[in-house]
Amino acid sequence: MSFKTAHSKFWKNKKIFLTGHTSFKGTWLKLWLEGLGAKIIGFSDGYPSYPKSLYKIFYKKKIKKENILNYNYLKKKIIQSKPDIVFHFAAQSILSEAKKRPIDNFKTNIIGTASVLEACAFSRSTKLVAIITTDKCYEENNKIKFYDENSILGGSEPYSSSKACAEIISKSYQNKYKNLNKKIITLRAGNVIGGGDWKKDRLVPDIVKSLKSNSNLVLRNPNSIRPWQHVLDCLNGYLIAAEYSYRSKKTFNTWNFSPPLKNQIKVINFVKQIISSSNYPMKIITKSNRHFYESKRLNLSSRKANSDIKWKTILSQQNVIKFIINWYKAYNNKENMKNYSKNQILEFYKISKKKKL
Repeated sequence: MSFKTAHSKFWKNKKIFLTGHTSFKGTWLKLWLEGLGAKIIGFSDGYPSYPKSLYKIFYKKKIKKENILNYNYLKKKIIQSKPDIVFHFAAQSILSEAKKRPIDNFKTNIIGTASVLEACAFSRSTKLVAIITTDKCYEENNKIKFYDENSILGGSEPYSSSKACAEIISKSYQNKYKNLNKKIITLRAGNVIGGGDWKKDRLVPDIVKSLKSNSNLVLRNPNSIRPWQHVLDCLNGYLIAAEYSYRSKKTFNTWNFSPPLKNQIKVINFVKQIISSSNYPMKIITKSNRHFYESKRLNLSSRKANSDIKWKTILSQQNVIKFIINWYKAYNNKENMKNYSKNQILEFYKISKKKKL
């Protein structure tokens, strides 16, 4: 039996309300869902990366700025669009920004999540709300080998604590949603990488900029361990979880999505793999003088997702690096990146069919 992937029979003609549809993951998900035949209603406050934006590259059009903190407007939009499923991606996702503007971070990630959940309670058509959080929602504990869904929620800095709060708020709606015959899932993944990411203070964009400008690559914490995974593996998990939960009788559920523990490696080792595969000379790697707190080790267990919904990462580390390098090369060669990215999704499906459980 081949590895499990998102199924077009489920998604065809489904109405999907997608907050943060202009984000890196949100744009990839919109493209994928459109390919599966779903109808997407986007809701975003702008473009998260400047001057380059994956959404602008794919869709080449301006958006109407819509803020999740405008609760009455959000509620009206959800009710009017009558979505079957809501994916909530809209969030403040950069640790350095959370430190600079903690109050804005808390408003977006905490009040924003509550606003989406409360608004969806008034939408008769909506059966499932998927809240996207992060692997950083867990209380830091260097005594355990990995974090699973039973690990204690917490936070050592504004970003992680705001995401832990989003998890707690989501679960607090369990009884209300049960009475409304709706379901909530929270989906936890971190260090998602892939073509089209230009957000600041993220590893792949920093590598791409360094290679293009022939400058030194500056790493904040070269020896930190992270669960690197490609955006398509991560989103495949989100889609499979949504398919499973839409049919499930369980009101609330949560899953981690990460590669096998053996593939969760140090930043410096991952960087060396990418650079050595890119046919560019190795750059001098230095440690940044900027200081903001980050966990040193984030090993994440996906055993629950493996067991419950039969999800596993499909792309090997070699596949991940190949997909990333080839995407940015195609972009630099001025190829049609929307079509190129659609083909990467098709290639993902082809690889999944060749892999056996």
